[in-house]
Order: sequence, then structure tokens, then C-alpha cells
Amino acid sequence: MIKRKPLDCGVFEDMKTARRYNKEVGGYMRMVSKSFVSVAGKWGVTDGKVLDVGTGTGSLAIGFAKGIPGVEVVGLDLSDVVLELARDNAQKSGVSLRVSFKKGDAEDMPFEDDTFDLAISSDTLHLAKNPVRMFNEIHRVIKPQGRFFISDFRRSWLGIFTEHVRASYSPKEVKDLLSQSKLQNWKVKDYFFWLSIFSEE
Repeated sequence: MIKRKPLDCGVFEDMKTARRYNKEVGGYMRMVSKSFVSVAGKWGVTDGKVLDVGTGTGSLAIGFAKGIPGVEVVGLDLSDVVLELARDNAQKSGVSLRVSFKKGDAEDMPFEDDTFDLAISSDTLHLAKNPVRMFNEIHRVIKPQGRFFISDFRRSWLGIFTEHVRASYSPKEVKDLLSQSKLQNWKVKDYFFWLSIFSEE
């Protein structure tokens, strides 16, 4: 196992870079969205309020809303630039009435306690400076019977090729972080290229 190297990439500050990112990850994020919708479908999710933590240009939030027409999705991100693109993407996708975006930190969310029925997040965990605080905030803002589904890269030898994989966590490290947090009834699945963290029944 290669050593973890934290990634200090900050937030997108220029539209050109954000647009390039939006274009590059479009196909990948459509695939990711389908997997999130599939899991939610198995849980019987048909409506409710959903939080997308680290929404970026909104691909997951939009794909989730399109896949489950009864939900309302709020995307959270720190970058004004990507949030501008996210709102534009939602408008073009025809889901702007059910998908909104808010600027905020995953480790200090601008929401009241017990606000959401479900929290989702893709490829954001490895960017958090304090993952335990992110987990605690997810615990705080979801309702007592709320659920969560978090996916991220898994650190492996592929980290020699991409800094994002190098900055991600191993299954054991994720379990240790979760054990330090307030999240309960969690399960971690290891798919070699990525990890999934989700709430059990």
C-alpha cells in the first residue's frame, strides 16, 4: 500500500477550468449517478429531501433528481464558480425546480439539524481536511431515520498515476475514521478502485 499524500487542491476559482472539469467528468458522473439511484431504489426511496455533499458542477445531484422524480436535492459546495455551472446544468436538464445549490463547507454545513432524509456524496471524502467532522455534519443534518451513501476513490498502487487516488483512504482507514465519528450503523464496501460507505437497515 502506498503512503497517503493529502491533496490541497482548493476550490475552482476560474470558469475555464471548471468548464473543462465539467466536460471531462460528464460521462463518468452519469454512471456514478445511476449507481446512487440504484442503491436508493433498493432502499425504497421515492421522495424526500436529499443532500449532495461536495456537489461540484451538480452532475450527481441532477442525475439523482432525474432518476427519482419525487425527491428534492440540495447540492453543497465551496466554489462559487462550480455552483454557477451547476445551476446552469440543472436548468438545461429540466430539474431546476427540484434541484438547488448552496455554498458551504462539508465540515461546517449551513443547515439546521435533522433537515435531510438522505445524504449522498461522490469523490469528496479524500478532499476533506477533517473527514470525521464531515461525517459528524452528515449525522447532524440527516433526520434520525435518515440514510447516507458515500463513495470515494480507494488508495492503491494507481496512486502513482493520479494524485486523487494517492490522497484517498484505505478501507481500514475509512473504518477507523467512521469509528471516531457520530455516524451509526455504517458499512464499508471495498471495490478495489473505490469505496462505498452506506447506512445499513
